[in-house]
Amino acid sequence: MAELRTRASQAGQALMPDLTQGLCICLVASLLVACGDHLGSQTGSYKKLPKNSQLTAVNTLLADAKVVNIADGDTLTLLASNQTRYKIRLQGVDAPEKKQAFGQVCKTTLMQLSQNQTAQVEAYKQDRYGRIVAKVSVQGKDLALEQIKAGCGWHYTAYEKEQNTLDQKAYTQAEQQARAAERGLWQDARPIAPWKFRQQAHP
Repeated sequence: MAELRTRASQAGQALMPDLTQGLCICLVASLLVACGDHLGSQTGSYKKLPKNSQLTAVNTLLADAKVVNIADGDTLTLLASNQTRYKIRLQGVDAPEKKQAFGQVCKTTLMQLSQNQTAQVEAYKQDRYGRIVAKVSVQGKDLALEQIKAGCGWHYTAYEKEQNTLDQKAYTQAEQQARAAERGLWQDARPIAPWKFRQQAHP
């Protein structure tokens, strides 16, 4: 079982008192996430950080945990050192839903990449379903990017502004290459994007 460990620099710590411009950082289930989307524009409020975790210089939380469950191609559960489980939504990718074509295949792909592995988690925010939206890496590999490369997801461009420029470019390029090679879901002539599938299922 992996323990949470510090990844942030001292420079990141020094920025904490100054992060007051429209950003609210809140402690959610012992993980710190940016919740401005939910609470509106408020002055930053800081509590004592969870043990062995710190804010980075770009206002994200960096920690390590163990992958203990895979829900689908872009959602997993992590177990932290305090024995608490956290549901994580991978940032930047939208994988097929379980009832879609390639839904189960892409779940298995993510499982093979990460099940029971120690993951590095960079948490950005909490979504409306209570999941922590995060960039998650295992053995140096960005799980969301690997899913896109394998043809197991779209680059989720609706939220690409939450990514840094390098990740935006890498994810876009990975999708283009997967399409050209007809990997995974791109084997279908007209694959349905997950967000359209969800709209059809819940009109």
